[in-house]
Amino acid sequence: MKQNIYDHPVFFEKYKDLRDNDKGLNELIEQPVIRKLIKNQAGANVLDIGCGLGQQLAYILTKSPGSVIGVDISRKMLDELRKRITSDHLELACSAIEDYAIKENHFNLILSSMTLHYVQDLNGLFDRIYRGLKNGGQFIFSIEHPVCTALMKGWVTTEGTKLWPVAHYAIEGIRHQNWFLEGVVKYHRKLSTIVMDLIAAGFHIDHIEEPVPTATVLTARPDLEQHLDRPPILIIAVSK
Repeated sequence: MKQNIYDHPVFFEKYKDLRDNDKGLNELIEQPVIRKLIKNQAGANVLDIGCGLGQQLAYILTKSPGSVIGVDISRKMLDELRKRITSDHLELACSAIEDYAIKENHFNLILSSMTLHYVQDLNGLFDRIYRGLKNGGQFIFSIEHPVCTALMKGWVTTEGTKLWPVAHYAIEGIRHQNWFLEGVVKYHRKLSTIVMDLIAAGFHIDHIEEPVPTATVLTARPDLEQHLDRPPILIIAVSK
């Protein structure tokens, strides 16, 4: 059964507060990289996997796309998104991405922001995304960095030094995390597994980045300095 933690009322409100008040990593660390990597947006058919509250969709819609589809498992997320974004170019689908029928040879650009660590059958999804892209199409996604998902214990302090422990890195599979609620289910994979599954699906690897806060970001948000000690996000851009 696919997890739909975002429809839990407590989780939803806490996550909405995180994004609306820019307390997370998306706008300052993740999105600048993703936006830099996107090539041709005007007239493009775009699919956003795990579109959430629509921040990424809102940006894409400013770039004159041909059509945009946002897919998310959370009804609460999509209901909130509809209050925030109105566009004739936008179609929304409430579905787990594992169940969503990606139209073949249709999309110029497929995006996914911090969603794929919730997907169990990632290589199967990569195959379907590959088939869904037109030749020359891009797939760009961010995912929790494997050094973060390996143990999921969080920061620890040892002899006065704050450290991020990494253990069981080579043991791939399900992980449980306490994030807003207990027992959030995620899936850990080695970085090499993710890359090799993309290659096996037929993709050309264009870019891999492990973004951390810049000096400018740290001036505004000094609390993000801890992320210099280990990359919180992995971003990969591939093409067909």
